[in-house]
Amino acid sequence: MAEHNEIGKIGENIAKTFLMKHGFSILETNYRTHFGEIDIIARKDNKIRFIEVKSVKVRDFSSIDTLHVKPEDNLTGEKWKKVVISSEIYLRNRGVTHETRWQIDLACVYINTETREGKVYLLENVNKE
Repeated sequence: MAEHNEIGKIGENIAKTFLMKHGFSILETNYRTHFGEIDIIARKDNKIRFIEVKSVKVRDFSSIDTLHVKPEDNLTGEKWKKVVISSEIYLRNRGVTHETRWQIDLACVYINTETREGKVYLLENVNKE
């Protein structure tokens, strides 16, 4: 497996654990459509949350503020469109009513590759217009 794929999987697992510790119920992971994939679909506060996970490696957590590329920088406009379309497909395919509230969140994961520990910052209700 390529290193970036391995970092991505580690990041998704760290994010999933973080979300569960913070009261999210995980509905699905790696939901695939023809347009793309949603990393984590969860529910919290009667709202469906579509969570895109972006991860970066760090030597130690004290360097987070000085990084040149942060996880959120990797959410491109093209990827954003795919997440939105895939979220709408999920809602339609699962028969979710129009009254159900939903949003897209971004889990920014910083991974210390030596210790395999991670820090997660959840950006809620992201709007990349």
